[in-house]
Amino acid sequence: MTQPPNNPGDNQGGYPQDPNQGGYPQQPQPGYGQGGYPPPPAGGFPPAGGYPPPQDPGYGQGGQGFPPPQDPGQGQGGQGFPPPQAGYGQGGFPPPPQGGFPPPPGGFGAPQPGGQQPFNIGDAFSWAWNKFSKNAVALIVSMLVYVLAIGIIGGAATFLVGSLTGNTTSVDGGFVYQANGFGAMLGFALAGLITQILASVVQASLFTGLLDIADGRSVSIGSFFKPRNLGQVVLAGVIIAVVTNVLMLIPFLGYIAALVIGFLTMFVVPVIVDRGLPAVDGLKEGFAIIQRDIGNSILTYVIAILIAFVGACLCGIGLLVAGPIASLLITFAYRRLSGGQVAPLTP
Repeated sequence: MTQPPNNPGDNQGGYPQDPNQGGYPQQPQPGYGQGGYPPPPAGGFPPAGGYPPPQDPGYGQGGQGFPPPQDPGQGQGGQGFPPPQAGYGQGGFPPPPQGGFPPPPGGFGAPQPGGQQPFNIGDAFSWAWNKFSKNAVALIVSMLVYVLAIGIIGGAATFLVGSLTGNTTSVDGGFVYQANGFGAMLGFALAGLITQILASVVQASLFTGLLDIADGRSVSIGSFFKPRNLGQVVLAGVIIAVVTNVLMLIPFLGYIAALVIGFLTMFVVPVIVDRGLPAVDGLKEGFAIIQRDIGNSILTYVIAILIAFVGACLCGIGLLVAGPIASLLITFAYRRLSGGQVAPLTP
Protein backbone atom coordinates (compact mmCIF):
# COMPACT_ATOMS: atom_id res chain seq x y z
CA MET A 1 0.00 0.00 0.00
CA THR A 2 1.48 3.22 -1.01
CA GLN A 3 1.29 6.46 0.91
CA PRO A 4 0.26 9.68 -0.74
CA PRO A 5 3.06 12.17 -1.10
CA ASN A 6 3.33 14.89 1.38
CA ASN A 7 2.17 18.13 0.05
CA PRO A 8 3.81 21.29 1.14
CA GLY A 9 2.00 22.54 4.17
CA ASP A 10 1.07 19.08 5.44
CA ASN A 11 2.25 18.61 9.00
CA GLN A 12 2.58 14.81 8.90
CA GLY A 13 6.30 14.21 9.27
CA GLY A 14 8.72 13.18 6.54
CA TYR A 15 10.96 15.82 5.31
CA PRO A 16 11.46 18.80 7.51
CA GLN A 17 8.74 21.34 7.23
CA ASP A 18 9.06 25.01 6.58
CA PRO A 19 11.02 26.47 9.48
CA ASN A 20 8.17 28.80 10.19
CA GLN A 21 5.61 26.04 10.25
CA GLY A 22 7.22 23.53 12.55
CA GLY A 23 9.63 20.75 11.98
CA TYR A 24 12.69 21.99 13.63
CA PRO A 25 11.88 23.34 17.04
CA GLN A 26 12.28 27.07 17.36
CA GLN A 27 13.69 28.51 20.54
CA PRO A 28 12.72 32.14 20.57
CA GLN A 29 15.34 34.31 22.07
CA PRO A 30 14.37 36.42 25.00
CA GLY A 31 12.79 39.62 23.87
CA TYR A 32 12.31 38.40 20.28
CA GLY A 33 9.03 38.44 18.39
CA GLN A 34 6.73 35.65 17.33
CA GLY A 35 8.89 34.56 14.42
CA GLY A 36 12.09 34.33 16.42
CA TYR A 37 13.52 37.35 14.76
CA PRO A 38 14.05 40.54 16.72
CA PRO A 39 11.42 43.17 15.99
CA PRO A 40 12.55 46.41 14.47
CA PRO A 41 13.84 48.75 17.14
CA ALA A 42 11.51 51.54 18.12
CA GLY A 43 13.07 54.89 17.46
CA GLY A 44 16.12 53.23 15.94
CA PHE A 45 17.36 51.67 19.16
CA PRO A 46 16.71 48.34 20.83
CA PRO A 47 13.99 48.42 23.44
CA ALA A 48 14.37 47.41 27.03
CA GLY A 49 14.98 43.66 27.18
CA GLY A 50 17.14 43.63 24.05
CA TYR A 51 20.50 45.24 23.94
CA PRO A 52 21.03 47.57 26.85
CA PRO A 53 20.72 51.21 25.91
CA PRO A 54 23.94 53.19 26.00
CA GLN A 55 24.68 54.99 29.20
CA ASP A 56 23.42 58.54 29.42
CA PRO A 57 26.58 60.61 29.10
CA GLY A 58 24.89 63.48 30.87
CA TYR A 59 23.25 65.12 27.89
CA GLY A 60 19.99 66.91 28.55
CA GLN A 61 17.23 64.48 29.55
CA GLY A 62 19.21 61.35 28.72
CA GLY A 63 17.60 60.66 25.32
CA GLN A 64 18.08 57.18 23.87
CA GLY A 65 21.65 57.45 22.71
CA PHE A 66 23.60 60.25 21.17
CA PRO A 67 22.25 63.71 21.79
CA PRO A 68 20.43 65.49 18.98
CA PRO A 69 22.41 68.23 17.29
CA GLN A 70 22.56 71.44 19.27
CA ASP A 71 21.01 74.54 17.82
CA PRO A 72 23.89 77.03 17.89
CA GLY A 73 21.49 79.89 18.54
CA GLN A 74 19.89 78.32 21.56
CA GLY A 75 20.81 79.93 24.88
CA GLN A 76 18.90 77.51 27.07
CA GLY A 77 21.04 74.48 26.32
CA GLY A 78 18.67 72.79 23.84
CA GLN A 79 17.87 69.17 24.62
CA GLY A 80 21.37 67.75 24.38
CA PHE A 81 23.69 69.81 26.52
CA PRO A 82 23.08 70.82 30.10
CA PRO A 83 21.44 74.19 30.67
CA PRO A 84 23.76 77.07 31.57
CA GLN A 85 24.45 77.72 35.19
CA ALA A 86 22.30 80.12 37.12
CA GLY A 87 23.26 83.74 36.63
CA TYR A 88 24.72 83.23 33.18
CA GLY A 89 23.49 85.13 30.18
CA GLN A 90 21.49 83.98 27.17
CA GLY A 91 24.49 82.49 25.43
CA GLY A 92 25.57 80.45 28.43
CA PHE A 93 28.48 82.80 29.10
CA PRO A 94 28.96 84.62 32.41
CA PRO A 95 27.96 88.27 32.37
CA PRO A 96 30.77 90.82 32.33
CA PRO A 97 31.76 92.07 35.80
CA GLN A 98 30.35 95.34 36.96
CA GLY A 99 32.69 98.28 37.12
CA GLY A 100 35.19 98.62 39.95
CA PHE A 101 35.99 96.14 42.66
CA PRO A 102 32.99 94.54 44.37
CA PRO A 103 32.67 95.41 48.06
CA PRO A 104 33.34 92.64 50.53
CA PRO A 105 30.31 90.65 51.78
CA GLY A 106 28.49 92.62 54.45
CA GLY A 107 30.36 95.82 53.62
CA PHE A 108 33.82 97.00 54.66
CA GLY A 109 32.91 97.35 58.30
CA ALA A 110 31.58 93.85 58.86
CA PRO A 111 33.94 91.07 59.94
CA GLN A 112 35.16 89.39 56.78
CA PRO A 113 35.34 85.64 56.04
CA GLY A 114 38.80 84.16 55.96
CA GLY A 115 40.07 85.68 59.18
CA GLN A 116 41.47 88.99 60.31
CA GLN A 117 43.53 91.03 57.87
CA PRO A 118 47.13 91.60 58.98
CA PHE A 119 47.82 94.97 60.57
CA ASN A 120 50.93 96.99 59.85
CA ILE A 121 51.53 100.44 61.33
CA GLY A 122 53.36 101.54 58.18
CA ASP A 123 50.35 100.60 56.05
CA ALA A 124 48.10 102.40 58.54
CA PHE A 125 50.08 105.64 58.33
CA SER A 126 50.32 105.45 54.51
CA TRP A 127 46.57 104.92 54.28
CA ALA A 128 45.85 107.81 56.68
CA TRP A 129 48.06 110.21 54.72
CA ASN A 130 46.63 109.08 51.37
CA LYS A 131 43.04 109.61 52.48
CA PHE A 132 43.86 112.94 54.11
CA SER A 133 45.60 114.25 50.99
CA LYS A 134 42.64 113.24 48.80
CA ASN A 135 40.09 114.87 51.14
CA ALA A 136 42.19 117.69 52.60
CA VAL A 137 39.73 120.56 52.05
CA ALA A 138 36.77 118.81 53.68
CA LEU A 139 38.86 117.60 56.62
CA ILE A 140 40.67 120.89 57.31
CA VAL A 141 37.54 123.05 57.06
CA SER A 142 35.53 120.77 59.33
CA MET A 143 38.38 120.61 61.87
CA LEU A 144 38.65 124.40 61.87
CA VAL A 145 34.94 124.71 62.64
CA TYR A 146 35.22 122.15 65.44
CA VAL A 147 38.23 123.82 67.06
CA LEU A 148 36.56 127.22 66.99
CA ALA A 149 33.30 125.82 68.35
CA ILE A 150 34.95 124.02 71.26
CA GLY A 151 37.18 126.99 72.01
CA ILE A 152 34.38 129.54 71.96
CA ILE A 153 31.57 127.58 73.59
CA GLY A 154 33.71 125.71 76.10
CA GLY A 155 35.67 128.81 77.04
CA ALA A 156 32.53 130.90 77.38
CA ALA A 157 30.88 128.32 79.64
CA THR A 158 33.92 128.09 81.91
CA PHE A 159 34.34 131.88 82.07
CA LEU A 160 30.66 132.34 82.87
CA VAL A 161 30.79 129.86 85.74
CA GLY A 162 33.99 131.44 87.10
CA SER A 163 32.51 134.92 86.91
CA LEU A 164 29.37 133.88 88.76
CA THR A 165 31.36 132.32 91.59
CA GLY A 166 33.77 135.26 91.81
CA ASN A 167 36.83 133.02 91.78
CA THR A 168 38.66 134.16 88.64
CA THR A 169 42.10 135.73 88.52
CA SER A 170 44.09 136.86 85.53
CA VAL A 171 47.54 135.42 84.97
CA ASP A 172 49.51 136.50 81.87
CA GLY A 173 46.34 137.40 80.04
CA GLY A 174 44.71 134.07 80.82
CA PHE A 175 42.28 133.06 83.51
CA VAL A 176 42.83 130.76 86.45
CA TYR A 177 39.71 129.39 88.02
CA GLN A 178 39.53 128.17 91.57
CA ALA A 179 36.52 126.35 92.85
CA ASN A 180 35.83 127.27 96.47
CA GLY A 181 32.75 125.75 97.98
CA PHE A 182 30.26 123.19 96.76
CA GLY A 183 28.41 125.65 94.49
CA ALA A 184 31.57 126.62 92.63
CA MET A 185 32.60 122.99 92.18
CA LEU A 186 29.15 122.14 90.87
CA GLY A 187 29.33 125.07 88.46
CA PHE A 188 32.66 123.99 87.06
CA ALA A 189 31.43 120.41 86.78
CA LEU A 190 28.50 121.72 84.74
CA ALA A 191 30.85 123.69 82.50
CA GLY A 192 32.96 120.57 82.03
CA LEU A 193 29.85 118.57 81.16
CA ILE A 194 28.89 121.10 78.47
CA THR A 195 32.37 120.95 77.01
CA GLN A 196 32.34 117.14 77.06
CA ILE A 197 28.98 116.99 75.29
CA LEU A 198 30.27 119.36 72.63
CA ALA A 199 33.42 117.27 72.23
CA SER A 200 31.29 114.12 71.83
CA VAL A 201 29.26 115.81 69.09
CA VAL A 202 32.51 116.69 67.33
CA GLN A 203 33.82 113.12 67.64
CA ALA A 204 30.59 111.58 66.36
CA SER A 205 30.53 113.96 63.39
CA LEU A 206 34.20 113.49 62.59
CA PHE A 207 34.16 109.67 62.70
CA THR A 208 30.97 109.57 60.63
CA GLY A 209 32.87 111.19 57.77
CA LEU A 210 36.03 109.16 58.41
CA LEU A 211 34.11 105.89 58.29
CA ASP A 212 32.55 106.98 55.01
CA ILE A 213 36.09 107.41 53.69
CA ALA A 214 37.00 103.96 55.01
CA ASP A 215 34.00 102.56 53.11
CA GLY A 216 35.18 104.14 49.87
CA ARG A 217 32.41 106.74 49.71
CA SER A 218 32.92 110.23 48.35
CA VAL A 219 32.82 112.86 51.11
CA SER A 220 32.40 116.61 51.28
CA ILE A 221 32.44 119.19 54.07
CA GLY A 222 28.84 118.36 54.89
CA SER A 223 29.73 114.71 55.46
CA PHE A 224 31.44 115.72 58.72
CA PHE A 225 28.39 117.47 60.12
CA LYS A 226 25.94 114.54 59.99
CA PRO A 227 26.71 112.51 63.13
CA ARG A 228 25.27 109.01 63.39
CA ASN A 229 24.03 107.52 66.68
CA LEU A 230 24.79 110.83 68.38
CA GLY A 231 22.89 110.22 71.61
CA GLN A 232 24.82 107.04 72.42
CA VAL A 233 28.14 108.71 71.60
CA VAL A 234 27.33 111.58 73.99
CA LEU A 235 26.32 109.12 76.73
CA ALA A 236 29.54 107.14 76.30
CA GLY A 237 31.55 110.39 76.34
CA VAL A 238 29.95 111.48 79.61
CA ILE A 239 30.66 108.09 81.21
CA ILE A 240 34.30 108.26 80.10
CA ALA A 241 34.65 111.85 81.33
CA VAL A 242 33.23 111.04 84.76
CA VAL A 243 35.53 108.04 85.24
CA THR A 244 38.53 110.03 84.02
CA ASN A 245 37.85 113.01 86.31
CA VAL A 246 37.43 110.72 89.30
CA LEU A 247 40.72 108.94 88.60
CA MET A 248 42.51 112.24 88.10
CA LEU A 249 41.83 113.04 91.77
CA ILE A 250 44.37 110.37 92.69
CA PRO A 251 47.63 112.15 93.61
CA PHE A 252 50.54 111.57 91.23
CA LEU A 253 48.51 109.09 89.20
CA GLY A 254 45.84 111.34 87.78
CA TYR A 255 47.32 112.07 84.37
CA ILE A 256 48.63 108.54 83.95
CA ALA A 257 45.13 107.25 84.69
CA ALA A 258 43.75 109.67 82.09
CA LEU A 259 46.17 108.30 79.48
CA VAL A 260 45.19 104.74 80.35
CA ILE A 261 41.47 105.53 80.06
CA GLY A 262 42.11 107.26 76.74
CA PHE A 263 43.86 104.15 75.46
CA LEU A 264 41.20 101.71 76.64
CA THR A 265 38.42 103.80 75.05
CA MET A 266 40.27 104.64 71.82
CA PHE A 267 37.87 102.64 69.59
CA VAL A 268 34.62 103.34 71.48
CA VAL A 269 33.35 106.21 69.30
CA PRO A 270 34.18 104.48 65.97
CA VAL A 271 32.44 101.31 67.17
CA ILE A 272 29.27 103.12 68.27
CA VAL A 273 29.07 105.21 65.09
CA ASP A 274 29.94 102.35 62.75
CA ARG A 275 27.74 99.63 64.25
CA GLY A 276 24.99 101.66 65.89
CA LEU A 277 25.61 100.11 69.31
CA PRO A 278 24.34 101.42 72.64
CA ALA A 279 26.87 103.28 74.76
CA VAL A 280 27.59 100.44 77.22
CA ASP A 281 27.90 97.84 74.45
CA GLY A 282 30.18 100.20 72.56
CA LEU A 283 32.43 100.54 75.61
CA LYS A 284 32.64 96.75 75.94
CA GLU A 285 33.28 96.15 72.25
CA GLY A 286 35.90 98.89 72.04
CA PHE A 287 37.80 97.29 74.92
CA ALA A 288 37.40 93.83 73.35
CA ILE A 289 39.02 95.02 70.11
CA ILE A 290 42.05 96.24 72.05
CA GLN A 291 42.32 92.90 73.84
CA ARG A 292 42.57 91.07 70.49
CA ASP A 293 45.85 92.79 69.66
CA ILE A 294 47.19 94.79 72.57
CA GLY A 295 50.59 95.35 70.96
CA ASN A 296 49.33 97.01 67.78
CA SER A 297 46.68 98.87 69.76
CA ILE A 298 49.34 100.43 71.99
CA LEU A 299 51.45 101.26 68.94
CA THR A 300 48.49 102.96 67.24
CA TYR A 301 47.68 104.99 70.35
CA VAL A 302 51.27 106.15 70.83
CA ILE A 303 51.67 107.14 67.17
CA ALA A 304 48.36 109.03 67.22
CA ILE A 305 49.41 110.97 70.35
CA LEU A 306 52.78 111.81 68.79
CA ILE A 307 51.08 113.08 65.62
CA ALA A 308 48.73 115.27 67.67
CA PHE A 309 51.64 116.51 69.81
CA VAL A 310 53.63 117.57 66.74
CA GLY A 311 50.57 119.38 65.38
CA ALA A 312 50.04 121.19 68.68
CA CYS A 313 53.65 122.34 68.74
CA LEU A 314 53.12 124.19 65.44
CA CYS A 315 51.22 127.01 67.15
CA GLY A 316 48.12 124.86 67.23
CA ILE A 317 47.54 125.34 63.50
CA GLY A 318 49.19 122.00 62.83
CA LEU A 319 46.26 120.32 64.58
CA LEU A 320 44.15 121.05 61.52
CA VAL A 321 46.32 118.51 59.73
CA ALA A 322 47.51 116.34 62.60
CA GLY A 323 44.01 115.85 64.04
CA PRO A 324 42.49 114.28 60.91
CA ILE A 325 45.58 112.15 60.23
CA ALA A 326 45.62 110.78 63.79
CA SER A 327 41.88 110.07 63.58
CA LEU A 328 42.28 108.33 60.21
CA LEU A 329 45.03 106.20 61.75
CA ILE A 330 42.66 105.15 64.54
CA THR A 331 39.91 104.44 61.99
CA PHE A 332 42.22 102.16 60.00
CA ALA A 333 43.35 100.33 63.15
CA TYR A 334 39.76 99.91 64.35
CA ARG A 335 38.63 98.33 61.09
CA ARG A 336 41.62 96.01 60.70
CA LEU A 337 41.86 94.90 64.33
CA SER A 338 38.12 94.21 64.47
CA GLY A 339 38.22 92.01 61.35
CA GLY A 340 36.78 94.63 58.98
CA GLN A 341 38.34 96.19 55.91
CA VAL A 342 39.05 99.63 54.54
CA ALA A 343 38.86 101.02 51.05
CA PRO A 344 42.10 100.74 49.05
CA LEU A 345 44.44 103.66 48.56
CA THR A 346 43.17 106.37 46.22
CA PRO A 347 45.49 106.74 43.22
